[in-house]
Amino acid sequence: MEEFGHKKLTYSEAIEKVMINNGGYASLKLIYQEILKYRLKTGKTPNNTIQERVQRDNRFTRIAFGIYGLSEFIKEIEENDIGYFSIQNDNVFFKPQKEINTTEKTAQKLIRIGQNTFRSKLLKDMKKCPITNIDDEKLLIASHIKPWIHSTNKERLNHHNGLLLSPLYDKLFDKGIGLITFTLDKEILISKKLSKENTKKLGIYHKQIINNLPIKGREEFLEYHRKYIFQK
Repeated sequence: MEEFGHKKLTYSEAIEKVMINNGGYASLKLIYQEILKYRLKTGKTPNNTIQERVQRDNRFTRIAFGIYGLSEFIKEIEENDIGYFSIQNDNVFFKPQKEINTTEKTAQKLIRIGQNTFRSKLLKDMKKCPITNIDDEKLLIASHIKPWIHSTNKERLNHHNGLLLSPLYDKLFDKGIGLITFTLDKEILISKKLSKENTKKLGIYHKQIINNLPIKGREEFLEYHRKYIFQK
């Protein structure tokens, strides 16, 4: 159909167009709707093809459940603190920082420096990974529960918005993967997207109680992760 004018675009190129026109990110629902402006859907399961592209093409980065952004845009947010994502009524909005003056630049530098304090407080509070019991500081990552790009500056420095995790579990917990999360009853939830074989190899099971998991002060952040980051 010539009226679309973009029949030669690949799926990834068309997805990129949708994200650019939406400010650098988009939900899968929006991509399914808007991609027809740039190319015709082809194949028996075109929506599955679209989902596969955003998950596997490194030009896209997962922001939250069903939400993806241009990797370069996400990198700029993380490196330059140009704003953060806010989820309201299951809709995601990017809130850009106002024009940065000298005072704000200084404040942002302090936020970055404050990451050392964030980690130090987590080490003092938790001392080890609650899943593996690894306590070697060199093998522990200070993971944000509510991701950095979703958090205000205050939330970014709040050590209650963090967990000490060993690298493998940090990866599973990260916004880009979201294959595990935790309940307020200290249960670890495992995504159905993680195969039973790999779950068994991890040595954990769905709804296993993680006794050493600290909950107090983290309730709101853990609920956020379970609702918006975890792949159910």
